[in-house]
Amino acid sequence: MNNCKTSKIPVTVEYVLSSIQDRISNADVKTLSDEDLLTLHSIFGAVLQRALDILEKYPTFVSYCTGKTLCSLLKAIQFQECAIFCAMPEGLKLTVEEGKCVQASAYVPSDNFTEYHVRDDVDVMFKISIAVLAECLNIFGSGEESSLKMYYRCEGSPLLLVLQPQSVHNVMTDCEIATRTADSLLDLRDEGAAEVAKLVLKAPALLALLADLERSSDVLELHLSPEHPNVSIVTYGMQDRSCIDMPKSSEMVQSFSCDEAVTLKYQLHHVRLMMKALALSTKVVLRFSSNGLLLLQLKLEKEDQRQMFSEFYIVPLLDDY
Repeated sequence: MNNCKTSKIPVTVEYVLSSIQDRISNADVKTLSDEDLLTLHSIFGAVLQRALDILEKYPTFVSYCTGKTLCSLLKAIQFQECAIFCAMPEGLKLTVEEGKCVQASAYVPSDNFTEYHVRDDVDVMFKISIAVLAECLNIFGSGEESSLKMYYRCEGSPLLLVLQPQSVHNVMTDCEIATRTADSLLDLRDEGAAEVAKLVLKAPALLALLADLERSSDVLELHLSPEHPNVSIVTYGMQDRSCIDMPKSSEMVQSFSCDEAVTLKYQLHHVRLMMKALALSTKVVLRFSSNGLLLLQLKLEKEDQRQMFSEFYIVPLLDDY
């Protein structure tokens, strides 16, 4: 004879939660009543108070994802000490700048998160250390996948991370990272500047090309033309000079458009800053404006096929524009 009895606790909890959810959904004021709180406390005890403390302290931004999602994003722009962290309804954006000549941003669309909430009546933007954030995300080791919850309250508040390794269910840690007021960012988009050329390349091929260029070179000069060879890449410095021709029929070129011949120059160091992002990408779109500004757009690859993006604005050499 089987004397085992099925516990009714999960059924009771589900009934209570559903009843409270239905009442709040149909109410004019979307909030928990004192009676709701007493009922929940009788079930969850001290755990409920911990959850309410977090929500009260960090109400403006809440997100749930995996630690690797944010780690991949940081790698794409990890050439500066700090980044501007911005939470928008459409997703997260982290931006760094170098010398007012390069602006790099990385995006995680909101559908990469299992839950994502941003209040629409406040601006969630602050400066944060990339190195500290990366260290916290890898607190269980770089090879350990972990669930990640992020909370942020308001200007001056820390960013709270709650991480739990997927391999160990009874271990959890929370980290508070100091934030600072965000600096003003360059507005490099010029709506009046026409696009003079567009080039779509395979990211691994461009990465290999940049890796092979002479380290002693300072300048990257691009000659774009509707005529063969379409793209010529010239690099030079004090002593060395090299040239690589890339016709639109090349295997590394996926798309090319250019109506008139144009020559553009950039600091090679600035272009190399996107190499970490290229290592995470499959293709890169290069857009050249009539004012010389170069915009590079990259799709970052993830194992679950959800999309993340990065983009780089690079200012041309000032002696030519």
